[in-house]
Amino acid sequence: MYRKSIFILTLALTFCLNCAMFSPKNFYYVVFEDNPNVENTKIYSKGIEIGKILDQDLSKENKLILTIAINSDYKELIKSDTVFYADENSLLLQVSDTDTQVLPEKSFILGFASQTKLVWFKAKNTMKDFSTAAQKEIQKIVESFK
Repeated sequence: MYRKSIFILTLALTFCLNCAMFSPKNFYYVVFEDNPNVENTKIYSKGIEIGKILDQDLSKENKLILTIAINSDYKELIKSDTVFYADENSLLLQVSDTDTQVLPEKSFILGFASQTKLVWFKAKNTMKDFSTAAQKEIQKIVESFK
């Protein structure tokens, strides 16, 4: 009886420790000019789940800020030129191929309601520095919540 109790306790502790190890730990805010109507709370990059949506705040003008958590194993993907976009009711990460700086936790990141809107934004800003354009857009959306 004693061995069975120890075994069950060991299993329970192992399960709890594994859950704590794989839980999201890095929090960010994704700001959208248009509500992307994301129903799935999981966040993906190249088909791999990298985090989840924790909360959302919708303004009167239909602008949206999502609070997200990124698993610690993928925090290096969140860089100064990282953006998110909605696709098929999920939130996807546009992975940066550049060697830009990793963003600190609780940073604001620009999001797009669709991949088409992301491509259009990039096309409009090819002559400018994309990171600077993204920061200006983030600031404009965040100001609308005040």
